Amino acid sequence: MAESKNMRLLAHDNLLGNGKMGEGISMQVTGDGRRVLWMAHESAPKNYTGVDVTDPKNPKVIIQTDLPHDKVRSNSLEVTGDIMAVAYQTVGKGMEPAGIDIIDISKPETPKRISFFDCSGPHSRGVHQLWFVDGEYITAGAGAPDFEPINPLDDQPYRMIDIRNPSKPEEIGRWWVPGTKVGDNAEPPARHPVFDSGIRAHNTNVYPERPDRAYVAMLDGGAYILDISDKANPKPVGHWNPHPPMPGFLHTILPLFGRELMLTTDESIRNEGADWPKRVWLLDMRNEDNLVPIA
Repeated sequence: MAESKNMRLLAHDNLLGNGKMGEGISMQVTGDGRRVLWMAHESAPKNYTGVDVTDPKNPKVIIQTDLPHDKVRSNSLEVTGDIMAVAYQTVGKGMEPAGIDIIDISKPETPKRISFFDCSGPHSRGVHQLWFVDGEYITAGAGAPDFEPINPLDDQPYRMIDIRNPSKPEEIGRWWVPGTKVGDNAEPPARHPVFDSGIRAHNTNVYPERPDRAYVAMLDGGAYILDISDKANPKPVGHWNPHPPMPGFLHTILPLFGRELMLTTDESIRNEGADWPKRVWLLDMRNEDNLVPIA
């Protein structure tokens, strides 16, 4: 294949003809030694699909589920052990379901909901993205029933949810860019005069190498490093943002801990009135409070 280098296609599965995938993909190793690849669908009508890839040359769909209606999506999911977390975001504010499913997948063919963490509310669309790698806490860009943004585009703050008891998930921490919530005393942050995509949490990654840090992409708010050693009180220790003057939508942050570098990527979201150029930035993060672009 012209698009590949040092790679060879082993197999392909069209997922029962429903192959439009979202951002969520995660591998489970089951109690009986199978490998099941779980994937979130980008939009309705499908919710998530589980594929047995124990034999990578012969993938097999073992479960595929439907969303409750066509005004909700489950773009993001994560698996830790035999628990899967699935994010639900609605088309409009005030709709349901808007939140996070906590699901028992110990028997992958028959997943069972353990609980649902409700993020719906008059100013909420629910959860766009979640991160769940330690089996104890979920971090997410999520609306809330008691969160009212000044600008409706800023509707998903960073939230940390304790699921050590998966049947009773509860929020233990929250952070948003000062000046974006009704009632804030801070001055509103600068916004691009043409390309305003919002200042809200997208990726909320917490890595095992540094469990006291969250690397949060805040779209037009830029890249934040949060100190989460006190989970009830996340606080920023590093920030970098080229937006404005550059068009925004900082989508993902990838720290390279061995080299004290950090990659950030922007997403292009417009076909007309293009919001490019969109760039991959390489930052020096040896000093968290002074993130320096180097390439």
